[in-house]
Amino acid sequence: MKTTFGSPPGTALDALERAISDEVAGFARDDRKIARLQARQARRLARAVGLAETRAELLQGGLTPKAREWARRSLRAEVACATRRSEGAVSRLIADAEVLVADLPSTLAALEAGEVSYAHARSVVVHAGSLPLEARGSFEQAVLPQAREKNLARFDDAARRLREVHHPESISRRAVLAREERAVWLDAERDGMATLHHHLPAVDALAIHDVIDQAARAARGDAEPRTQAQLRSDILADRILGRTDGLAGFTPSVIVTVPAVVLAGCESAPTTPTTSTPPTSTPAASTPPTSTPPTCAPPTSNPPTSVPSTSTPGDPLAELHGYGPIDPTTARRIAATAPTFLRVLTHPVTGEVVEVAGRYRIPTALREVLVVADEHCRFPGCGRRAARCELDHTVDWAHGGRSVASNLAHLCTSHHHLKHDGGWQVTRPPDTHPASRTLEWRSPLGATYRTSPATEHHPQPAVRSTDPPPF
Repeated sequence: MKTTFGSPPGTALDALERAISDEVAGFARDDRKIARLQARQARRLARAVGLAETRAELLQGGLTPKAREWARRSLRAEVACATRRSEGAVSRLIADAEVLVADLPSTLAALEAGEVSYAHARSVVVHAGSLPLEARGSFEQAVLPQAREKNLARFDDAARRLREVHHPESISRRAVLAREERAVWLDAERDGMATLHHHLPAVDALAIHDVIDQAARAARGDAEPRTQAQLRSDILADRILGRTDGLAGFTPSVIVTVPAVVLAGCESAPTTPTTSTPPTSTPAASTPPTSTPPTCAPPTSNPPTSVPSTSTPGDPLAELHGYGPIDPTTARRIAATAPTFLRVLTHPVTGEVVEVAGRYRIPTALREVLVVADEHCRFPGCGRRAARCELDHTVDWAHGGRSVASNLAHLCTSHHHLKHDGGWQVTRPPDTHPASRTLEWRSPLGATYRTSPATEHHPQPAVRSTDPPPF
């Protein structure tokens, strides 16, 4: 856009910004229209299935399993030909449509209203589809508000975690069965490349990723032409193939938040009165508190060999930082073999925040707690792990901002610079609790977005203990 000779620069800039805002708003409106159309398509497909089965019933004088199967196959081929899709893709669309219409009406309504995208709706379908029918309704009501707020990657992570919580079957039982599916397989790619998949327990996967990431960061330098991703790939390949010892000297950093009753050996909360003990958070190197409820069996460091049957929905769950809920047996195994211990309260005790009056330096204990609380960069939609981010004062320390939990948030380097140099503004919304760590971001064009930490509790200081493990 050219500025007319003699026009004030401010006027031209205002017009340019309005034009950009109009295009962004128009794109968002189109997104909502597309969502409404996709909801309509889902309803059409579900109705088409019903009509196809009715037709088969009339032709065959009854709907036998074979007649039903062929009716669905014929419909799938019909839709595939009409829309130039593969039959596999149409089959997935039909399956999604049936689940949305029959089991997830609120998700379908949100899609029709343009409140969520089809990708978000499909994520709900995928996670709900692995739940028993009776658990899908409560899961949908819990997960849908987040679908309206989060981008797809962040939402899918939240949905996976909520699916664990709402599954009526014990996570211990499911973890034992899931471990049986561990495997490695190869997909050939173009241009002499291939993708190697390793399906393994999340604790091991995060530990491996953390070690190679540390080694890759240590290898970075002005003379190093490889990217972080390339370095991770090379270091892992070199280590496995024995070409170099690229991982020497690095220990994985894995954080697990574990309720005290789980560390004590309980698969469910004790039913007899016991002294209340704060839940704890342990890194890969950690040991549990010394007081344990007397009714619980002693923890074991051995992998499970049988299917536990004592846990029930709603029981305390351990949380693997960067992944989500894990089974109690794995959490206790990590705690039992750890050489050091980091305790983090998972509920507020006093509601107070930690502060170092008049000083910029943030206590190590508070840093560690906020890594667990934030999990990711606090810019809208960013998935960078908090452990790889920088702690930022929402109100700059130079302008009177304090080093307290409610004024601190993790930002990756890119979004930290965006805040200070890119015209984005961030504040703590005035309508939130004084201890809240919710942030409100305002773009240079005036749009606002809110983000909240991954954990809802108010973070408390961590206390590092040197007590030996009680096992």
